[in-house]
Amino acid sequence: MKIIGDVMLDVWVQGNCTKVSPEASALVLKEDKRNYNVGGAGNLALNLSNLGVDTHLYSSVGNDAPGHKIQEILLKNNIKTFISSDAKTSTVKTRMIGSDGQHLLRLDKEDKYTDSEPTKNLIKNLQKDDIVLISDYDKGVISHSIVEDIVSLVKRVYVDPKQQPVNYKGAYLVKPNMKEYEQWFGKFTKENADQFRKEFTWEWLVITDGGNGIHVVGENTYEHITGDSVELADVSGAGDTVLAVIVKYVEQGTNIIDACKLALKGASAVVQHRGVTVVQLSDIEDTVVWTNGVFDILHQGHLELLKFSKSQGDKLIVGINSDESVKRLKGDDRPFNNAWVREQQLLQLPWVDQVVVFEEDTPIEAIQQHKPNVIIKGGDYTVETTVGNELAEVKIFPTVQGFSTTDIMNKVKENAKKDTE
Repeated sequence: MKIIGDVMLDVWVQGNCTKVSPEASALVLKEDKRNYNVGGAGNLALNLSNLGVDTHLYSSVGNDAPGHKIQEILLKNNIKTFISSDAKTSTVKTRMIGSDGQHLLRLDKEDKYTDSEPTKNLIKNLQKDDIVLISDYDKGVISHSIVEDIVSLVKRVYVDPKQQPVNYKGAYLVKPNMKEYEQWFGKFTKENADQFRKEFTWEWLVITDGGNGIHVVGENTYEHITGDSVELADVSGAGDTVLAVIVKYVEQGTNIIDACKLALKGASAVVQHRGVTVVQLSDIEDTVVWTNGVFDILHQGHLELLKFSKSQGDKLIVGINSDESVKRLKGDDRPFNNAWVREQQLLQLPWVDQVVVFEEDTPIEAIQQHKPNVIIKGGDYTVETTVGNELAEVKIFPTVQGFSTTDIMNKVKENAKKDTE
């Protein structure tokens, strides 16, 4: 994935603010700590990379300490950088934060970029099947002609805008926030949004609306996506998170509405943290847990295993051998309960979200299909002997002693024999 746009260094200075300067009517901030993040197009790249997307970033910084810091952070996070050092100065936003997290002051240092080195570097590396993200903070890297050239050369272009909408004509998806949209077009309605989408030949217009969610506008499509209310700690970088999540999931085949739902979920997670925070896969996707077995006659050992398995993630899938698979593994007198009965019994339990019946002797094909994050097996297994150990994290749950299907059936047979004597 290729990204071009303005990068900046975000500096967070936090400390105590308990006295007034004797020199002027101004508060004094005693610094306790200082943190650095890369903002703008750099933050978009960090979000995508953290989601497992191979990311190439094109931009410009100054040949100065902030520019070197930006490069250092990006390289540490596996971003492939094509960043020239020909800007007059690197853009820096320094935020002064009190001990209670309150923003006291923001100090900006910037000088508009006037050259075209990032564009030249990008154009020579473009291929017709490329996906390009334009992260425009109106600091000089992005212009109308640059967007026009990129749109004509690649498969799809996604835009996080800051300039006039005409500059992004022909993009696949444009993502303003509601303030930007209203500055462009006036009060939002789904009708005028679709009209402007068509005018600028955007396939999708996605408008982020703070706590009011996301509006998705496309051909014969309008969806207003809302989520649960969350406590806001800092909204910095939330727009970068939204675009990163949308692009990741759309490009791997998810429809735009579902991708935007995931983006809202991701943004809701990052705004609960102070400072610029990159999104985690666990913020977006459910942790899927897998366990499997015959589960012929449910007993206490099964229940403890299933309860533990559910506690390890968000969704528990239980794989069960088909009747024919059970016969091959355990003999013609098994199973005692057919697959339908076993499935229905499991689905009655509060911990089980889905049951998968597999025909093979091992569940490897089912595991490959459902892609769990975690696999749980009982204590008579090891990580190495667990099927699928190379595909997901394996956790071993200690066997609950005194409970097994075989023991139960032996007791039943013994009791039946006594009754006949």
